[in-house]
Amino acid sequence: MPSLWLAASPAAEASTSSAWVAPTIVLAILALAVSLATFFLAGRRARLDRQRQVFADAFEAVMEYREYPFIVRRRSPEEPAKERQRISGDLSRLQAKLNAFKARLLIEDPYVGQRYAALVTKTKHVAGAMIKAGWDNEPVAEDAATHAPAYDFSELQPLDEAYLRAVADHLGWLHAPARRKVRGWRGQGP
Repeated sequence: MPSLWLAASPAAEASTSSAWVAPTIVLAILALAVSLATFFLAGRRARLDRQRQVFADAFEAVMEYREYPFIVRRRSPEEPAKERQRISGDLSRLQAKLNAFKARLLIEDPYVGQRYAALVTKTKHVAGAMIKAGWDNEPVAEDAATHAPAYDFSELQPLDEAYLRAVADHLGWLHAPARRKVRGWRGQGP
């Protein structure tokens, strides 16, 4: 009997070990797939978080530019040369920031970048005229006159919405061109 046991043992051992090989390989492949999926999803999430911040900062810079008609109007009348230098320097830095965002957003996503470039161009046209008019007028000298005049930014609203919609499409889970196509089918514009 011991000789049968010794003779059957290697065959039994081979079938037992081969029974473990296939499931082990399948589990290893499954673990690799889960790890890769987690890696890619975490990377996508980090990229979207970074882009979300860039898109928000870019929009904030546009809104800051729209504040300059008010800033110019409320400049201090006591030291006009100093105020002109301060405001002009701040405005120059902001315009450089807007131009940098235009380039960066074109790299991040050309569709979003184009909407942003259109928004910046129109904002500079509309708010720039208001800023110029502010420089042409005397600064506000009394507290009662500091209330905001009726500056109208309504013609910028469609461009604001187009940019924000492009950002929302880009950051959404559905591929952005597909979202735009679905919106077009619904008659909601690009």
